[in-house]
Amino acid sequence: MNRQLQIINFVRNILGCTCPEKVFRQIEDREVALSSSPHTRCITIGQRLLIYVWNVKETDGLKENLFAMLEAGGKQRDEQGLNRFRAVLAVDGNSQDIATKVQSYFARYAGKDDRIHLHVVSRAELEELELQDT
Repeated sequence: MNRQLQIINFVRNILGCTCPEKVFRQIEDREVALSSSPHTRCITIGQRLLIYVWNVKETDGLKENLFAMLEAGGKQRDEQGLNRFRAVLAVDGNSQDIATKVQSYFARYAGKDDRIHLHVVSRAELEELELQDT
């Protein structure tokens, strides 16, 4: 499966995005190195959707790192005039434990901004799609 189809599958089937087909004609996917946010991948789709992927390896500083990621993504979304920002956290094992914790942090951060979404997925799902670093 080519890279573009992998990303479309990820966005539609894992994140549940219902963007029309025409949005997926333009996909920018890049790795991010050393930023103030913990994400390691940035995907922009159709000049409408921004996705950051963070490979969560440890939970120390989870709240602060999540807030940094949400802040950076919200800022980039607004600066580029995009419609939505989806923050994706890839975790090992039982993602429910981390999901519960980060959802409470996210609720406090996002407030009434309904254009920011948070997803906690298993690292295995992203590895299958080759969407994360190892």
